[in-house]
Amino acid sequence: MPYALVPATPEHLRAVLHWITTADDLRLWGGPLLTFPPDAQKTWREIGADVSNTFALLDAEGNTAGFGQVLPREPGTAHLGRIIVSPLLRGQGVGRALVEQLIAAALERHHPEQITLNVYTYNTPAFELYRSLGFTITAEAAGHASYAMSLRVA
Repeated sequence: MPYALVPATPEHLRAVLHWITTADDLRLWGGPLLTFPPDAQKTWREIGADVSNTFALLDAEGNTAGFGQVLPREPGTAHLGRIIVSPLLRGQGVGRALVEQLIAAALERHHPEQITLNVYTYNTPAFELYRSLGFTITAEAAGHASYAMSLRVA
């Protein structure tokens, strides 16, 4: 099934928040600074979302299949964050489609030398996907049980 990456709106985020049912789910997706329970408008503000940095992956019928952000960092770096795929679509290649399209958006918008992301050490499916796309571990935050990963693109 073809998927299209589009600038996200709070309505796309509202669909995503239906996939997040616990405070642990929210932390796994958005990091430790988001407040539970999530609400589309509140969470939109908490993640610093706008149409230039936040994207929804839509299926052919226009349903939200995934979501993520492309954030500029220090010169030469773009950061992918808050990546999530519909629980009904996990394990079907949708995460790969989402991350590949987020990488393309990062390259088009920011022309970085590297693309970074963070992943919890226990999120094995995400870690393996990122590794298969060429990301390598650059640091481990043992206190947060997470890896910082980087992809050289220039």
